[in-house]
Amino acid sequence: MLNKKMMFTTFSIVIILSLIFGGVYIMHKNKREQYLHIQKKRIDLFFKENMNNYQNLDLTKTGKTPMGSYIIEGYINDDKSLYFSATLNKADNYQFEDTIGYSKKVGAMYKPPRSHKKFPSQIIKEKNLNENDYKADPPLIWGF
Repeated sequence: MLNKKMMFTTFSIVIILSLIFGGVYIMHKNKREQYLHIQKKRIDLFFKENMNNYQNLDLTKTGKTPMGSYIIEGYINDDKSLYFSATLNKADNYQFEDTIGYSKKVGAMYKPPRSHKKFPSQIIKEKNLNENDYKADPPLIWGF
């Protein structure tokens, strides 16, 4: 009798823990997807304002650096040779602002003068966009 009771208790604990961890995983996954969606909007805003012939962007890879910054890689206009790599760091509250590397072809698409690029925070203010639509906190754990 004690053996069955112990098995039932162990089984119940396993199920409860599975439900808790499953819920945490789903919440984390949703937060990560929301964060990436918002950062994609910020990068899109930046490209629309600063580039000629910009149409769209696709994200291909995301990650976290050993120094704690986040990296978002992708390409524009459905052309993989037009690639970029955006870095989101603590100085900008992990929101894409201006740290970006790109291929020579992407560099050639910038509107002149390149030294007067507008950054997402400027564009949001100038166009009176809702700042909350362009801000999201990163997930606590980047992987899984």
